[in-house]
Amino acid sequence: MPSATSKWLSLEDALQHTLALTHTVDESETIPLSEALMRIAANDVIAPVNVPPWTNSAMDGYAVCVSDLTHNDMLPVSTTVLAGTQDIVSLPPGTAARIMTGAPLPKGADTVIMQENAITGEHGVKFTDVPSKGENTRARGNDITKGDCILTKGTRLSPAHLMLLASQGITTVSVYRKIKVGLMATGDELCQPGHPLQAGQIYESNSTGISALLAELGVEIIHYGIVKDDIDTLTRTITEASSQTDLLLTTGGVSVGDADHVKPVIDTLGTVDFWKVAIKPGKPFAFGRVGNMVFCGVPGNPVSAYVTTQMLVTPVIERLQGLGQTTSPLRIQARLTTSLKRRPGRTDFQRAIMFAQDGQWRVTPLPNQSSGVMSSVTQANCYLELPAEQSCFDAEQWVTVIPFALRINLENTQ
Repeated sequence: MPSATSKWLSLEDALQHTLALTHTVDESETIPLSEALMRIAANDVIAPVNVPPWTNSAMDGYAVCVSDLTHNDMLPVSTTVLAGTQDIVSLPPGTAARIMTGAPLPKGADTVIMQENAITGEHGVKFTDVPSKGENTRARGNDITKGDCILTKGTRLSPAHLMLLASQGITTVSVYRKIKVGLMATGDELCQPGHPLQAGQIYESNSTGISALLAELGVEIIHYGIVKDDIDTLTRTITEASSQTDLLLTTGGVSVGDADHVKPVIDTLGTVDFWKVAIKPGKPFAFGRVGNMVFCGVPGNPVSAYVTTQMLVTPVIERLQGLGQTTSPLRIQARLTTSLKRRPGRTDFQRAIMFAQDGQWRVTPLPNQSSGVMSSVTQANCYLELPAEQSCFDAEQWVTVIPFALRINLENTQ
């Protein structure tokens, strides 16, 4: 008899399905570089100029022709060349030119000797080391050659990309328009932060956390607030969102409770392509479409909402945005500090603390793994990713961890 989890999609299959059913927006706009951070390039960018525009010195020192050098020769200094010099001067045979970093190499010179290897005297300069031809110089077009493709369509623009474009004298860039993501929380028990709680209420926190996660992706967020567990109200709000957003992300209302109406409403207005993914936390994840709007329904429990947004919603947004290659969280290997047992069947993202010890990464899962305990995420610095089929893990076993950040406290905070 098949298990209940055999009817659920694996994380890998869920990602494959969502990406196959999601298409990039085709509208683009041209914006200043100052506004382009984290946006997605809509076209290739071709270099209009060489960088550097001429062969120049890589450091302060003396420009020479290597064939003029011997260990004991003292060369007269014929000129000084500064960075920003507009005219490329000529180097008379048998002389050296004082030169600064970034200054154009004089005609007739083929090498720069760093000033640390120079001894100056009344009649010129001699050198303690005879360099190889071309040493300490940067050839014209060494970094970028005019006509090179310096940015490919589908690239998310990082600070380095913006610096690269600016080095070409470029001030604007064509990017795909911002994706509009609607956020909606459902549940009669929810109360907006800042208002007094009534009997049976809890504060709605998922929208705040998810908004912060999505801010890193450079999307435009439209808030629909808290919608009560009422079919007519849900139908009106989702219909409105379908004309205003590219993706609607709801929290809660996609499980099997009597008041979980979101999935049936989506089924009525559009289609639900799949429901339930074999991950923990986050099983009741729904994916579908209403008209041209993509729908992602994440669970209401805070940790479940947080994890499924990171693992399942983020790739969908990247595909909508036009990112050339869908990203995946960084995964590294670490040793478990303790043994653990769990029920198999779902890929498990346990909150944990990783630290360096004796040149190896080690990881300790936090004791409380409840999907309703958001403090388990704030206390952790990584996910411990446990494969669906495995139930027992031994201390010192190598396991997969997903760091929350690229910079991690190296001290064991246990």
